[in-house]
Amino acid sequence: MITNDEIDEIFDMISKNIKYYRLNNKSKYADEFGRISQERLAELCNVSQSLIANIESKKVKQTFSITIVATISKVLNIPFEDFFKLQK
Repeated sequence: MITNDEIDEIFDMISKNIKYYRLNNKSKYADEFGRISQERLAELCNVSQSLIANIESKKVKQTFSITIVATISKVLNIPFEDFFKLQK
């Protein structure tokens, strides 16, 4: 059985990766610096900017669905499984 601490670690890892790939992106939506704003990502994913901000925040414990991760993955043009890997 998975513990609450393990679940928290998974959400934390996904959150960090979403922020990392949003700020280091080569998709057609990225600006000239390879970044996508939270507002633009939210718009492209059809969610609120506050949801994206909460997902990325260390201060807010925000849960989110696998559908949200899949949508963000598609918009950022990042393989879905990369959100479940630790960044170096």
